[in-house]
Amino acid sequence: MSRPILPVDPLPCVVLSCIGAVEGDMNVVRALGAVGIPVILIGEHEAPPASLSRHCCEFIRVPDFARMPERLRDVLETLAQRHGEPLPVIPSADPDLQAMLTLQEQGATCFVPTWPEAALTRTLMDKQAFDRLAVAQALPVPLGFAPETLSEAREASERLRYPAIVKPATPVAWWHQTALPASVRRAKAIRVESADELMALCAQLLPLRAATLVQEFVDGPDEEHFDVHAYIDREGRVQAVFGGRKWRIWPPHAGSGCFVESLDEPALEAQALEILQRIGFRGIANMNFKRDARDGRFVLLEINPRVSQWGILTTRCGVNLPWLAWREACGLSMPPQPLRGQAGRWYVNALKDWHAMRQYRAEGLLGPLAWLRSLLHRPMVCQTFSVSDPWPAMKLTARWIAGKMRSRSRPAPAVTEDAHKTRHR
Repeated sequence: MSRPILPVDPLPCVVLSCIGAVEGDMNVVRALGAVGIPVILIGEHEAPPASLSRHCCEFIRVPDFARMPERLRDVLETLAQRHGEPLPVIPSADPDLQAMLTLQEQGATCFVPTWPEAALTRTLMDKQAFDRLAVAQALPVPLGFAPETLSEAREASERLRYPAIVKPATPVAWWHQTALPASVRRAKAIRVESADELMALCAQLLPLRAATLVQEFVDGPDEEHFDVHAYIDREGRVQAVFGGRKWRIWPPHAGSGCFVESLDEPALEAQALEILQRIGFRGIANMNFKRDARDGRFVLLEINPRVSQWGILTTRCGVNLPWLAWREACGLSMPPQPLRGQAGRWYVNALKDWHAMRQYRAEGLLGPLAWLRSLLHRPMVCQTFSVSDPWPAMKLTARWIAGKMRSRSRPAPAVTEDAHKTRHR
């Protein structure tokens, strides 16, 4: 995509960066900066890597803003006063978006939203509410249930085909449940192989009122996961569409794309756009599908009203969704023709892909040589490394090395005789 013509003094765009999701922010900062839009990064971290990007003109730390959105409102009010008008805001992850929805619903006017209307956004972010919407609109989704009691879970368990997937109903529904194991609290989804496994997991979740959705697993390997990214303007016109195939995901079987190929899939794109029009969607859409190995049809897993965590590939393929969101928020004209993604480009998140390969290898699904050969695909887009914007990657590398050195310098825990006997029983 050629560099667009901008106003002489373009209005800055605010990008949000929350703890626990530190990659989407860098994608948005680079996407905006690449076309000359000044970026103000607001983050919960003390120094997120995206703050070192050459495209970041200002970094403001607002600790814990996801839980206390009023802190974010104060900063946005100050920025609006400084620039003489509210600034567009682009969230980069679910906690950011939830904080902005709270401010929007409270009537705050110190920012320009770039997401769909609040009620639809809430519905899409709540998997139970989305399941109800999908049934009402006859969307092609897996069979799902939202049990609130163990008896409801038992009834659902008898109607499902296995394996099944268990998800938090909202992005943070399990996060603050300290009674749950860390592996459960942080999971995006958990695969269960039988009714007994499902009931064991529900026995942990439901007594804590941890909102949960149970869905049938769509049969097929991880490489049958596809995404469609799109932008629909306020008039309902399609301004951009992009298709990608996730060849590897992290965590495997229930995670986000860590090795992705851009592709031309007109039938899937048409299906995705028809769904967005049916539900009245406006703004940036990140739609997740999986192709069912039994019949070849694409099944809709979720619609995220925000950028993807690997959205930098979308931008490098000519579909700059943050730029479109900024333009519309600023009242500028949109491109004369819809943007379409270029096929045949690749993306890798090196660290996550390394971890994914190790698990795939343990399951007998991928060997190291095949993994290395896959990384020879060109052109390749890296999540953090960029020749033109190297400092974020250097910071992440230094942080990783420091973490390894600290872990090696810690003394090994003493093993008592009793513990030794217990371990080898």
